Amino acid sequence: MRLRSTLLFVFLVAVPLALMAWIGVMLLRQQQAQARNSWIAVIEEKLGAADTLLSQEMTRLESDLDSLLQDTALTDEELHELPRDQPFVRHAFLLNTRGKMIIPSSADAAMADVTAFLRRTESVWESGVRFGAAVAQAKQEPARVAQQQQETQNWQSQMNYSRNSSPSQATYAKKADVRPNVKVSGKTGIAEPVIAASGWHVWFYGNGPQMIFWQERADKQIAGVEIEMTALISLLVNRLSGADAPQARGLMQITSADGKMILHQWGAAAENDVLPPIAQRACSSPLGMWRLAYLPARNESPRVQRAPLIAGLGGAGLALVAVALLFLRESTRDIREARRRVSFVNQVSHELKTPLTNIRLYAEMAQQRMEELDDDTASRHLSVVEAETSRLSRLIHNVLTFGQQQRDQLTVHPRAASLDEVTQRVAGMWRPGLEAKGFTVECTLHAPNSFNFDPDAVEQIIGNLLSNVEKYAGSGRFVSIATQVNEKHARLTIEDHGPGIPARMRATVFAPFVRVRNDVTEGVSGTGIGLSISRNLAELHGGSLSLEDVAGGGSRFVLVLPIKQDVGGGPPTHLL
Repeated sequence: MRLRSTLLFVFLVAVPLALMAWIGVMLLRQQQAQARNSWIAVIEEKLGAADTLLSQEMTRLESDLDSLLQDTALTDEELHELPRDQPFVRHAFLLNTRGKMIIPSSADAAMADVTAFLRRTESVWESGVRFGAAVAQAKQEPARVAQQQQETQNWQSQMNYSRNSSPSQATYAKKADVRPNVKVSGKTGIAEPVIAASGWHVWFYGNGPQMIFWQERADKQIAGVEIEMTALISLLVNRLSGADAPQARGLMQITSADGKMILHQWGAAAENDVLPPIAQRACSSPLGMWRLAYLPARNESPRVQRAPLIAGLGGAGLALVAVALLFLRESTRDIREARRRVSFVNQVSHELKTPLTNIRLYAEMAQQRMEELDDDTASRHLSVVEAETSRLSRLIHNVLTFGQQQRDQLTVHPRAASLDEVTQRVAGMWRPGLEAKGFTVECTLHAPNSFNFDPDAVEQIIGNLLSNVEKYAGSGRFVSIATQVNEKHARLTIEDHGPGIPARMRATVFAPFVRVRNDVTEGVSGTGIGLSISRNLAELHGGSLSLEDVAGGGSRFVLVLPIKQDVGGGPPTHLL
């Protein structure tokens, strides 16, 4: 009992504490996730701001290149002069309406710079790209342009910087007719041709990306320049190093699409004091071959304030433990008080046994004397005294047995005995009282052979069952006592024709201090421990005491005892 109470107490305390700890861990993880998501969102905003700066710089460069090509006469001499005067121009070219290169001409192919230009751009011309035609097609199929730009932004999984690999290419077009149709050039002083469209073309050569800015004229000729990538990168790096560039506690990088080549990085952390990238994005076109990444500093990760959560849950846990300890203290005190009371009752009951035995002995002697003197009235009075003394002795015996049971000291002492003899002896003691109250007592005994059991315990079981019949089954005026036996078990049945036990009470009737209350039994005295003691005694034998249904009303209690050893008298009688 004490072990079960301790385990129950631990369970009632440990489960809420474990649940609170689990909730605390979940809340902490949720707060950490929210803080991390907010932190990453801020970093992504910084990457977006850096990308905006790059886009602005590329827009200005586009405008400058548009103006440059507009102000340049499309002659061999003028186009050859552009790389010398413009740091962003590596080489210039001119295509006719069919996409065939006019400048540099075949006569210039022997020149070293022209040869190098043709070698670098060989894959562009072999791809068959038609800049003007591509722009015209893009006007009719804007979805293809969007798809082309998306493919460019996804180059991280497509690019291969090997010289032996097939280079990736992409063409970007600006909106057509974004400038006035006629513009007076400060250089030439003549009306400039209308620009149909302009844009970028990106391809890979050697160890990195290359770029061409092209411009389609109204006459469908294409003028373009190869961009000096070193100058372009320097321009972009200067912009990202300006005061308006986003600042970082870690490091922000602009790298190649695969992250292997770092073009530029800035931030407050050292290279050996940062973690792997936690956020990255491809640069907007036409710089989709590069990406922006953020490497956080080691101590930059957001930290959740755990103290309030721990304090709250810890306080709740301490309060729960305090309440549990208070409850344990009170329950322990109640249990201790109950045990003192049981001990007191046991002591008193034990002290009452001797005087009750003497009272019963002298009552029997006095009754015999009154019978010799033919004093019927005194004899009847003494019979009542003897019956009540016997009943009080049974109650005291039950109380003492129950006290032993509560202290886990209840035991049985099996010895060789006959179940029929024990049953007949107890029935003989109860028969006069039962018949005096109008009961018909019927005994059918078929277990005469001896086997090992505790006859005193079985007497107590039979006495408790017959006592219940006397108190609760008076309306039936009948009780049947029967014994049977087979190779393994002996069976004792006590059946009455009283009001019976309601179905809702059959599961709890063997519990201590449970009494059936109805109109018939109301006012009947009893402690409510007889059936509990009887079942416990039966189980100590390795047997059972059960309640069975009876057709037509009444109750039938069945005691089953195992036959562990047959002693004399031949083989046991089998059930019929």
